[in-house]
Amino acid sequence: MLAWLAAAGAPLILHLLNRRRHREVVWAAMQYLLAAMKKNSRRILIEQWILLAVRTLLIALVVLAVAEPVLEQTGIVAGVGQPTHKVLVIDGSYSMAYKPTDKSRFERAKQLAEEIVDGSHQGDGFTLLLMADPPQVVVGSPSFGAKDFIDEIANLKLPHGGGDLPTTLAKVEQVLQTARREHPRLTREEVYFLTDLGRTSWAPDLHGDAIAEFRERSRRLGDAASLTVLDLGQSGSDNLAVTRAAASEPLATVARDVSLEADIRNFGRQPRARQLVELFVDGRRAGEQFVDLEPGASKTVTFPYRFDLPGDRAVEIRLAADLLDVDNHRWLALPVKDRIRVLCVDGRPAGAAFKGAADYLAVALSPQSDPTHPALVQTQIVPEGALMDTDLAQFDCVFLCNVAQFTASEAQVLRAYLNAGGGLVFFLGEHVLADSYNRQLAAPSNEQARVLPAILGSKIAKEQYGVNPLGYAHPLVAAFRNQEQSGLLTTPIHEYFKLTIPEASRAKVALALENGDPLVVEEPIGRGRAIVVATSADVSWTAMPLWPSYVPLVQELLLYSMHDRVQDRNVQVGQPLSGVLKRTGPRAMHVKLPTGEIGQVRVTSQGNESAWSFSDTLTSGLYSAEGDALASGTAGSATAEKSKTGKSASVPLPAANDAAGEATTGAMFAVNLNTVESELSQIDTAELAADVWPGVQFYHHTNWRDLGDEPATEIVRHSYLHHWLLIAVFGLLVTETFLAWFFGRRSA
Repeated sequence: MLAWLAAAGAPLILHLLNRRRHREVVWAAMQYLLAAMKKNSRRILIEQWILLAVRTLLIALVVLAVAEPVLEQTGIVAGVGQPTHKVLVIDGSYSMAYKPTDKSRFERAKQLAEEIVDGSHQGDGFTLLLMADPPQVVVGSPSFGAKDFIDEIANLKLPHGGGDLPTTLAKVEQVLQTARREHPRLTREEVYFLTDLGRTSWAPDLHGDAIAEFRERSRRLGDAASLTVLDLGQSGSDNLAVTRAAASEPLATVARDVSLEADIRNFGRQPRARQLVELFVDGRRAGEQFVDLEPGASKTVTFPYRFDLPGDRAVEIRLAADLLDVDNHRWLALPVKDRIRVLCVDGRPAGAAFKGAADYLAVALSPQSDPTHPALVQTQIVPEGALMDTDLAQFDCVFLCNVAQFTASEAQVLRAYLNAGGGLVFFLGEHVLADSYNRQLAAPSNEQARVLPAILGSKIAKEQYGVNPLGYAHPLVAAFRNQEQSGLLTTPIHEYFKLTIPEASRAKVALALENGDPLVVEEPIGRGRAIVVATSADVSWTAMPLWPSYVPLVQELLLYSMHDRVQDRNVQVGQPLSGVLKRTGPRAMHVKLPTGEIGQVRVTSQGNESAWSFSDTLTSGLYSAEGDALASGTAGSATAEKSKTGKSASVPLPAANDAAGEATTGAMFAVNLNTVESELSQIDTAELAADVWPGVQFYHHTNWRDLGDEPATEIVRHSYLHHWLLIAVFGLLVTETFLAWFFGRRSA
């Protein structure tokens, strides 16, 4: 349209053309007229130039008005009508849920983003990113429809995770590069960060090449685009949070007290007195306590509780609501059983009492002698030849005592049991063939088939070896700390297999001999855990079964072998949920989210197993996986069978015992916050400029207070000049008419 400004020369061109049409002819009467005109020639010339200027300006203003120029002030530069690519980056860390007024920071950020779009000029393109962990590209290609783009902003949901600034900047750079190729007419680029400038997100812990790459990318963005930080945070924000919830035992049982613990932390600068902490079980209030918290202090609250029914139980620790309510809740998905089932495979069965390899072990696992109360642990002893005929899914843990060797099929069954989350504990002995163990179970050449956490070496015999607890550092033996009277240190070991941990293994030594050789080695394998004890479970190689430390050590072995079951049922935001199906082949499954939405899961088949996974865990709360034949008993793989009515029920519900123990109609999971975001401290502008973006030009606005009434005015100010130009055109038309009349009247 601006090319039509050439039309402003039309009055001058017409004047020149008209001059060329006439020939000068001198005649007598004209001489008198020319003499009279010479007296007023200067006045007439000025009047004609004024009329020419007015008419030329009139045409120029009409052209400019039709072109609709815009004077835009973003706090960066003032430009006139250039098509702009505006990248809106909204902070998606859960600290944005902080609600100091009737709106949270996240809601305020969405409102400001909408106002930026509303205040933009026609022809501008918009893209939208959520700075989360990982970041989300919501609108990756520039959108030119303001209404549809605002709908995308309105539909944004705040995840309950942190913010990954380095990866977000990488995504922004990719979006800008794509837009330059696909929409070259967007000649300007502006990036808006709507954030609370939380330290955990904006002060990334980077080192070496990572920080160099981050700063170089920031510099490139600063050179290519205008960077504006819209600060929605407030300094000195106080906050309380539940940072941990746990049970005293990995598997709770009915009719037995369990300690439910929670850590409460004061992230603020003010002391907090008599803060209410409540316990909810299956949605019902079950207890309360009050705590006093100094600034920066943390306290542990313990609730004793006794479960009456088996099944997956939902435990919630809740604080009274504050300005950041999302971290005032913490959940625990706790499998509760009526008893723990253990299989003992005896490699040297005998008819007489305490002559078999597993006899002492069975008593140590279930030492309760009161006939009026059922035993907490139910043991079943089978000979090694019955391993293939036994459904291991019935049992929470399998102890293998002095088993001579394993076939390839047996090794495959044991690995499948570990993959499903089971616990395996190997006690060795005189019948063990080390070569067979190493070939079938250690499988150094096939990580997917490995069952044993250590490689068996030669047998070593001596009159007596002592035990080294390695400082009681491992959780398996931590209970023996300051319990010297238990006899653990004086346990005599006469013979054992020398164990070697493979390279690049996750295996750890929990207990050693005084000469440094490993005695107990454990490793998480698949979804379960395998433990190997270098000596025997009976008195053939050690007097351990006769020592007072034997029963507590065996109990710790049992509990630790099942440790991962509750851990994998309780994950952090962003971590996937997963499990193994009982039978091969995909089945219809779904996961019910805390919001009530239903998410479909992915089911894959590998060999004789089918596994499922679900990754959309961006909201904290309780999740329920439901479908056909979920595998039993493990973290991410508890049994889920259909009820007798044929309909899938939601958890937690008690169910009748099946082959897997206390099965439930669905597998429950608790997804909790990583409470690092509960620390609400900010980085200031000086730190942002010096440490985060050194040498990068950016513009900072503290908008929460300054933009309270007119946020768009501070962020994007537009002057639509065509309105004023049209008014000027009307004024010039009136002026030109008046001047033509006035000058003509004077000439007459």
